[in-house]
This record gives sequence, structure tokens and C-alpha cells, in this order.
Amino acid sequence: MQIKFAKMHGLGNDFVIVEKSEQVARLDLRTLAQKISHRHLGLGCDQFILYEMKSDECLMYIYNADGSEARMCGNATRCLVKLIGKKDLNIRVVDRTLKCHLEASGLTSVNMGAGSFDADWMPHESALWEMAALYKLEPREILCLDLGNPHLVIFKSDLTYEDQKLIGAAMQTSPLFPGGINVSFVKIDGANLNLKVWERGAGFTFACGSGACASFAAGKKLGFVDKAATVRFELGELYMSSSGDDIIMTGPATLVAQGEYQYEV
Repeated sequence: MQIKFAKMHGLGNDFVIVEKSEQVARLDLRTLAQKISHRHLGLGCDQFILYEMKSDECLMYIYNADGSEARMCGNATRCLVKLIGKKDLNIRVVDRTLKCHLEASGLTSVNMGAGSFDADWMPHESALWEMAALYKLEPREILCLDLGNPHLVIFKSDLTYEDQKLIGAAMQTSPLFPGGINVSFVKIDGANLNLKVWERGAGFTFACGSGACASFAAGKKLGFVDKAATVRFELGELYMSSSGDDIIMTGPATLVAQGEYQYEV
């Protein structure tokens, strides 16, 4: 069957986006996500995005490259807003409604809501401290945050890429996080946050919107940043600001290609 798609990226974090239809809805979406995301045998992407337009909002469903479902993706949200092209749009992901705005500059702003530092999935701080000691981290350098999806934020300037890779992979099988977790590695540079993120179900990606928001919120709580900050990734920047407790993320989204994907059922 032929499936119409758009491929987009936010600072290199790439997505294949498909509008939901009756034909697509009948498919095994986990298998579809795995096949379409494959870097050599499919279109290749970090996450597969399915969306459905309603009269007053857009529903978004997120699948990681391994077929597992995700509950939030900031970069995918910006890409979807840019693809749809409406100046103001509400996007609902699971139980969160994100208010989005397409600016005249072409950048997209998303109100990601308020993060929680006290979600049910979070381990007791004593368990986090034991984990910190295992990897020679200071307790002040780590913080958990829920932004619709789970995040572990680590503020440590001297971790090598191999250190980060080891920790990111280990956290996916840690009993502290039975469902896996997104791990953000942050280096503070004044009002800037230099960020590398291991996304559960995908591994290291060029950028992670929800990881940027989690790192900004964690940095505010720990006193590392104030009401605004720039988050730097390998291929560009996201601009973070506050509206009360809500986190506003602004950044680019780029259309790569549109076409039809030949899916063998």
C-alpha cells in the first residue's frame, strides 16, 4: 500500500509524519513505525509521527524507532505545526494539550506546560544518590523531571562522549526506571545550556525538544539559569523562556521531503 508522508527535522532530530486514515489505522502501527524508521530499509527517522486533525485541535501519536510509544516530543510538535501551517494550533499528545504558534519568522513556539519534579515514577532521592555515587556524580548534579515523558537531567561538564553513552544506555535497563528514561547531559555556559540527549527507544539524537525543556526547568530549579536560556545542540539552538510555571520552547522546523512510502503489509 502507498502511504503519503512528510519527512521533517528539528535541528537534526528527524521524523516521518503521516496523517491518520482508516487504511493506516488498521495497520500494526508498532511494526509500521519500526519499518518506516529503519535507516537502511525504510525512510529513516528518530521517531514516526501519526496525526489526526479535529475541528478544534490536532491529535499527535509518537512512536520511537523501536516501535515503542512516546508521550511527548517537542521537536516533532514544532515540525507538525510547521507542516500544517496554521498560525495558532492546539496539539494534544496523550493527556496534554500544547498551545502552538507559527511565527512570521518561520520559527515555531510551543507552550510545553509545567514540568513536575514529583511524579510517581521517580525513584527516592536516596536511590538517585546511590546511582550518582556509582558514576561519580554529585547529588546536586542530577534531577528527575516529568514533562509528559520522563527525564533524568545530569549537569556535569567533564563527562566524555563515551561516559555519556555508557550512562545513557545503562539507565534504559536500570531498575530505577523500569520504563526507560530520556537522559540529558548538560554543560552550563553562562545563560546557555550545551546539551546532548539520549532518548529512550532511539539512543543519542541530534536534538531533543522535551530534553531541552527538562534541562531548562531543572536548571531553573537548581539556580543555574534564570527566566530565559538558549539551549545549544550540535546543529543549532532552541530558545527557552517562562510564562509562570509553563515552559515556552521556540525553534526551527525544516521540511526535507514529501512523497509516498511503499509499505508491504
